[in-house]
Amino acid sequence: MTTSGSTDFSTTTANIVRDALLLLGAIDPNESVPAQDLSDGKRMLNMLSKFLQTQVEVWPTKDITVTLTPGTESYTVGSGNDIDEDRFLQLRYARRQSSDGTETEIDVVSRREYMNLPTKSTQAPVNIVHYDAQLSPSRLYVWPTGDSSNNTLIITVHRPLEDFDTASNTPDYPQEWYLLLVYQLAATIAPTYKGQTPQSIMLQAGQLLKQLKSWDTEPNKIRISPDVRRHRRR
Repeated sequence: MTTSGSTDFSTTTANIVRDALLLLGAIDPNESVPAQDLSDGKRMLNMLSKFLQTQVEVWPTKDITVTLTPGTESYTVGSGNDIDEDRFLQLRYARRQSSDGTETEIDVVSRREYMNLPTKSTQAPVNIVHYDAQLSPSRLYVWPTGDSSNNTLIITVHRPLEDFDTASNTPDYPQEWYLLLVYQLAATIAPTYKGQTPQSIMLQAGQLLKQLKSWDTEPNKIRISPDVRRHRRR
């Protein structure tokens, strides 16, 4: 026996909906998914996907480079705006880049912390960023506003996941999440077909999500420092 040599397995919107309906026994394995069921399933899959994107941590991240204009306190975010990118869900990390290419991590702060700053138009290397994730437009705030030695900001954001627009669309998810999409969709649409969600499907959908959330995490370093105060008392 030989292995396939490929790792590019994928699925489609139509297959996810069909597999969810098969789990529920809502269609016969030998029949096609009725057009209305496919349309309804696609709509529910999109709503489910929008929820699931709040549960992931690592793989939907993206680095965006922003060129700062000294004296400009904030930048609009969205297609055709100052930062011409889709509205991102969260600003996770940020770092400034000096003219010699040196990168320095800076703080991502809350709206309250940013608004409490006294003079927001200060021109100096940026130390603080705040992201206000509104529907339209979102806005990125910086402080200080940069200067000739530092006018480049690199932000790591949690990007939105792409929609399921057609039956042939493939998921904007890693392969490891495909089974979860099927079980979560089945659990979501079950009341429409069964009146309630079967316990076995509900349990499996919950367990798969728990396992994937545990896997989709960044490794964190643990630093152990001596208790200096205790040492001094001796």
